[in-house]
Amino acid sequence: MKFADQFNIDIADHFNDATDFLANHRGMVLDFYHVPSGISVAFKGMINSFSDQYASEWNTETVYGRMDPIPAFQGTARTISIEWDVVAGSIAESKLNMAKCETLMAMLYPTYEKAGNSNTIASSPIFKFKFGNFAQNSADGPESARAANGGLTGFIGGFTFEPDFESGIIDNPDSMDFGKFYPQRVTLSAEFTVLHTHDLGWKKEGSKPAWAENQPGATGAGMAQPGFPYSSPSSTPVEPAAVDTTDPDAAAATAHDMGLP
Repeated sequence: MKFADQFNIDIADHFNDATDFLANHRGMVLDFYHVPSGISVAFKGMINSFSDQYASEWNTETVYGRMDPIPAFQGTARTISIEWDVVAGSIAESKLNMAKCETLMAMLYPTYEKAGNSNTIASSPIFKFKFGNFAQNSADGPESARAANGGLTGFIGGFTFEPDFESGIIDNPDSMDFGKFYPQRVTLSAEFTVLHTHDLGWKKEGSKPAWAENQPGATGAGMAQPGFPYSSPSSTPVEPAAVDTTDPDAAAATAHDMGLP
């Protein structure tokens, strides 16, 4: 199992349910990999919200006598915002979840090295993040094992840790954990900014540009990875065939082919 180290079904007092199967055998997890330390933390994919924003950035200059500003394209940024629940079915799983949350928060801090009498930053807290085919490195695809190999590279602006006190705290009367809380449910949220590790763009071939991944032998700037970004069967817009709209049978057949009612 690819995530057996993260969802150990053999630990004592662990409540094994369908979510363990989906995590271990279907890969329905959020996987975070801390590049400097090589440590991974994975959570079951109990998603509350997920948004994947692509924002084109332009620099504009307004000049005298011109109605519109002069635009200059700078780049396209990708930001993923996600909120998910971390739910425990037993005291053992709650303790495991809390340990994962602590590790996740620690990953936000830099790596230091000693330089004389002071510390200097040796490495920034860079992450790799994977969530199925919704957040993946297109070069590896959704079937790749873990975020360490197939995740998106980027940085995280921060995590929000929100225990749900309405769900309650799991108590273990036989434990000596005085003053320690193990919630049944915790809500976590984060914003992940993607750092692109391969070129993306369109390449001019012939009379008009085409998505570079579909150009055999395409090389150099503008070369795109196949399956970007979600590994759908066809990642390139297909031009619809010309249809005679005056012919009701032809229009109905085209609508059927497009999956329209």
